[in-house]
Amino acid sequence: MKWHLLIFLLCISVVVKAQQEFNLYTGKIPNSKGCEVKEVWAEENGKRGTVKKVTVPTLKVFMPESTGSNRPAVIICPGGGYANLSIFDGGYETATELNKAGIVAFVLKYRLSDSLCNTNNSLIALQDAQQAIYLIRENVAKYGINPNKVGYLGFSAGGHLAAMASTHFEDKQIDSDISLRPDFTILAYPIISFRDSLTAPGSKTKINLLGKNVTQAQIRWYSAELNVSNQTPPAFLIHASDDQTAPVENSLSYYEALHKRNIPATIKVYQKGGHGFANYNKAEDDHWLPQAAKWLKLNHFLD
Repeated sequence: MKWHLLIFLLCISVVVKAQQEFNLYTGKIPNSKGCEVKEVWAEENGKRGTVKKVTVPTLKVFMPESTGSNRPAVIICPGGGYANLSIFDGGYETATELNKAGIVAFVLKYRLSDSLCNTNNSLIALQDAQQAIYLIRENVAKYGINPNKVGYLGFSAGGHLAAMASTHFEDKQIDSDISLRPDFTILAYPIISFRDSLTAPGSKTKINLLGKNVTQAQIRWYSAELNVSNQTPPAFLIHASDDQTAPVENSLSYYEALHKRNIPATIKVYQKGGHGFANYNKAEDDHWLPQAAKWLKLNHFLD
C-alpha cells in the first residue's frame, strides 16, 4: 500500500509540475483600477469553454515529457473577439498537442476590454502579451527553453494580438531590458486588420478593443499588415475560404506583406472550415498542428 501511495503522489506531482499557472505581474497590475470582478467561466453545450471579465492575467504552463535545454516555447493567445477567451480548445487543448511535439506551451489568459476595470483598454492585451514573452525569456533555464525559439500562436482575435506583438515589439508597453520580439508566429484564422475592406459585416472585435469612436490613426496602428517591417518574425498562417467572421483576406494580406520583404512565411487555405475550428477542421477532416510543427522544423525552431 505504501508503494501504491508513493506512485500516486508522484503522478500527482508530475501533473502539477506539467500545468502550473501563475500571475503575469507581481504587485500592482499596470493599467488596472484594482476592481474586484469575478471571472465568468462557461461551457457552451459541452463543446467550447470560455472565460469572460479577465482582470488578473495569467500564464498556464504545459510541459512536454521530453527534457532538454534547446526546446521552443509557444505562447498561446485564445480568441474571443476581445470579449471573452475560448481558452479550452483554443488554449489548453492546443497546449497539450504542442507538448506532443516537444514544445513548451504557455496559455495566456490576457485581460479583456469589457471589464471596465482598466485604463488604456486598447493596450492592456498587448501589454500582457509582451509581459508573457518577457517572463519566459527571463526564465528559460527553468523551463529548458532556447531564448531564440519563443513565439506566439493566436486564434482569431488572439491571432490579432499575436500579430500586433510581432509588429509592435519595439513599442514597449512594459519595462524590459529583454527583447520582446517573438522568433515566429502561428496564426489561425486571425483577425489581422481593422480596415473596413477586411472587416466582416457585424464584427464587434474592433469596437470591443477600441470603442465606437475609432480614428484612422488607430486603424492603421492596429492593422498588422500595415506595420510589417524587415524585422517582423516568420509566420505560419491557416485560414478557411468560407470564413464569415474573419475573411481569408486577413491572412492573405499579412502573408503578402511578409513575402514582399522576403520574410519566411507559409499559408494554408482550406476550401471549407468556417471560423473557430481550433486545431481540427471538421469540414475537411484535417488536424493542422502537425503541419505547423513541420514548418517549425523547416525553419530550425524545432529539432
